[in-house]
Amino acid sequence: MNNLFGNEKVIIRFISLYTLGLILFFISWTLAYYLLPEGLLRGSGLLPRLAGDTAADTLFREFIQIFLINTLGFTFILGGNYILRVKNFSFGYLVPLAWMIKYGLTLGTNSFLIPMEENMAPSLAVFGRAGLYEMMAAVLFAVATNTISINKSETFRTPSKKVPRAERGMKKDQWIAVVIALLILAAAAFREAYMIMEQVIQ
Repeated sequence: MNNLFGNEKVIIRFISLYTLGLILFFISWTLAYYLLPEGLLRGSGLLPRLAGDTAADTLFREFIQIFLINTLGFTFILGGNYILRVKNFSFGYLVPLAWMIKYGLTLGTNSFLIPMEENMAPSLAVFGRAGLYEMMAAVLFAVATNTISINKSETFRTPSKKVPRAERGMKKDQWIAVVIALLILAAAAFREAYMIMEQVIQ
């Protein structure tokens, strides 16, 4: 698995990390739905608090708010990737994985600041929502920027070493992947904004 995370092709790194994220997401969603009380996590986390518990007055403003907050979250991915890479696993990878687990827990307990009418049982219908596509964008951004690490170690137990500046650059396909990630994020943010405004109107 570690070799897949460090594969030369961005698409292989993306499929590997996103697949792992989906597995963790469905596990956390299932456990939360069947074992945890509704609303348990409502209001937890910095980014949800920035979004607030009321919708914007227009679809465009809601879209911009969601897009900017998610973009702010991407800086944590960038920071993690910059700080350290353990063999082929950059620390920035932990951010979207943690988000996918948190999304599963939030979905299973209906802990959204603007809650759904009822808890959503685990099913593939979740792909009709925006969340997993926002996570997709985060995963793609993480694997596209994994070569910027200034420190690297072979294992979690061995000391890290400085990565030469010449080995920290990003190739053309990585920059293209970053642009695609932002486009996916924009589309997902618009979808989420639309769903929120539709829910508020109802």
